[in-house]
Amino acid sequence: MKEYSSKNLRNIAIIGHGKCGKTTLAEACLFNAGAVKRLGKVDDGTAATDFDPEEIKRKLSISSALASCEWQGYKLNFIDTPGYPDFFGDVEGALLAADNALVVLSAPSGIEVETERVWKYASDIGLPRAVFINKMDREHADFEGVVSQLRMKFGPGVVPIQIPIGHAAAFQGVVDLLTMHTKIVTVKDDVVEGGIPEYLAAEVEQARQKLIEVVAEYNNELLTKYIEGEEITEVELAAALIEGIHSAKIFPVLCGSGYRNVGVMKMMNAMVEYMPVPYFKTSLGTDPDNGDLLERKTEGAFSGQVFKTLVDPFVGRLSFIKVLSGVLKSESYVYNVNIKKNERIGNIVTMQGKRQEHVNCINAGDICMVGKLQETNTGDTLCDKNSPILYEKIVYPKSMLTMAISPKNKGDEEKIGSALTKMKDEDPTLCLGKNSETKDFLINGIGEVQLEIVIEKMKRKYGVEACLHQSIVPYRETIKKKVKVEGKHKKQSGGHGQFGHVWLEIEPLEPGAGNEFIESIFGGAVPRQYIPAVEKGTFETLQAGVLAGYPVVDVKVNLVDGSYHNVDSSELAFKVATAQAIKKGVMDAVPVLLEPIYQVVIEAPEYYTGDVIGSLNTKRAHISSTDVRDDGSGRICAEVPLAELNKYATHLRSLTQGRGTFDMEFSHYQELPVKLAELIILDYQHKKAQ
Repeated sequence: MKEYSSKNLRNIAIIGHGKCGKTTLAEACLFNAGAVKRLGKVDDGTAATDFDPEEIKRKLSISSALASCEWQGYKLNFIDTPGYPDFFGDVEGALLAADNALVVLSAPSGIEVETERVWKYASDIGLPRAVFINKMDREHADFEGVVSQLRMKFGPGVVPIQIPIGHAAAFQGVVDLLTMHTKIVTVKDDVVEGGIPEYLAAEVEQARQKLIEVVAEYNNELLTKYIEGEEITEVELAAALIEGIHSAKIFPVLCGSGYRNVGVMKMMNAMVEYMPVPYFKTSLGTDPDNGDLLERKTEGAFSGQVFKTLVDPFVGRLSFIKVLSGVLKSESYVYNVNIKKNERIGNIVTMQGKRQEHVNCINAGDICMVGKLQETNTGDTLCDKNSPILYEKIVYPKSMLTMAISPKNKGDEEKIGSALTKMKDEDPTLCLGKNSETKDFLINGIGEVQLEIVIEKMKRKYGVEACLHQSIVPYRETIKKKVKVEGKHKKQSGGHGQFGHVWLEIEPLEPGAGNEFIESIFGGAVPRQYIPAVEKGTFETLQAGVLAGYPVVDVKVNLVDGSYHNVDSSELAFKVATAQAIKKGVMDAVPVLLEPIYQVVIEAPEYYTGDVIGSLNTKRAHISSTDVRDDGSGRICAEVPLAELNKYATHLRSLTQGRGTFDMEFSHYQELPVKLAELIILDYQHKKAQ
């Protein structure tokens, strides 16, 4: 592939709901450009951008893939993104690397959950958008209905620049409302261009007038001509349309069938003709030394950002870079501002799915992949060391699902940790941690499918088998009254014996105070050398738990009396005596179980608020506040026991049709209801007896 200047580049993220045909559309683009020899199919596992074994097995995209192709003297960098909500982090990275978004919808299905989500995110970052209504050849395809949905949901700036010729089985081509030409695919798959058929003339004229009206609203000169009834030329209309698209006020609608490759060439032409060029883009960053705002134009010193990372067990790290200014050359050195280290650039490749094409250099605005950057991670800024700049890190969606992960084979704990660390490089939405109380190794993700695929990839790429299970809830124990208790350990049956004797006062402290040990011994009832053993026995026994095997907290233990034997007393004997006293004292002091309570903030469209609150009420939640925002989204704050939040991410997604999200953080511990506590205690006693 030859070198392309910034003016001859188009970077387009293909986004939309799952199963709307994004991958099939990208495949048709590669085929039309001659980058692949035949049209691959998702169902057959032959699509160029779905090449991971997990993608082929599940027949869905789980990772964004770069599909670069040469078209009419331009380089089109299509980024095929996942449509399943668990992989939205990849979509965000792709949108930040792209200059345009192509929102794909299914003609029979219309706007779906992820359509709204990706549109909102693209809108939030000010990205120009075009719409491609796909699957026009399918039964129940409804172009006019989908356009009406789009205008109702996303505003009057949504306007068709094409209309279909026929629907469903009768779909055979498109009419271009700017050039007023048709492109029809015959039964022999020949493409025929021509004028407007008489039976379509009235419909086409009405659609063109609508296009002129919408475009004129955002262009004063065109509006004046339109009002005065003057003729508007194709050039004037196209120029005004481009201006509206670049300012993200007009969103052109195209249509076709990726599967049958109808309307795809027209879409590719539209990407070249109407969508923004990276040449005019100014990138904003900060001075890494003083934080001052800096900007880079395409002709400036080199700078770029890593927006995606792949980790291959044999090749190593593969970094996808968007060059924001200057030129990136192979066999050169760049400076990683985030880690303050130089990195060597080896071979530079452009991707067509998994197929690589080597290039010598990449100009500003282009996208490439570089291998073996040793310490560079997703989101890092690379630049010329003599002209440093720091770009803002990518902010990924919060992980809402927490599961415990454990190896199937003993001794593989370190292998799991190493594999997960590498996989986190690929997917920054994964969070790893360990619960110090339960010893569970925890993995956080966006959803169940994402975590299931993590397990599959670990086995395939790193040979480590693991399983997911519900994490143990870190309950705690405490007491409610003060007691005085004796502990005596005596074993004197000949020879050197054991003797330890203590009197302890045990009393509850304020919640969150922790455990405390003091001694108020008088007259040497317990010699000073044995008091550390009593203290150690106290804390070890409290940590091990008494009632149900969970740590005892917020307790004060005072050593008040005891006795010893000149020959038989030892540190071990006093530790054992202390443990006996603690266990007996806790059971006498009205012990209770405490459960962790989390502050949960849920955001979902306002019309789901009642369902969400009803669901929370079944989970022993305490609703602290609810409010509705100007954009129609509802916000619910509640305190919920951690035990009730198992797989809540999946439940909330089902409850809100994928529109709800939540965040949670630890709040406090509170007493567990008696009936639930009894079940946990009985389970503990049963396991202990086995």
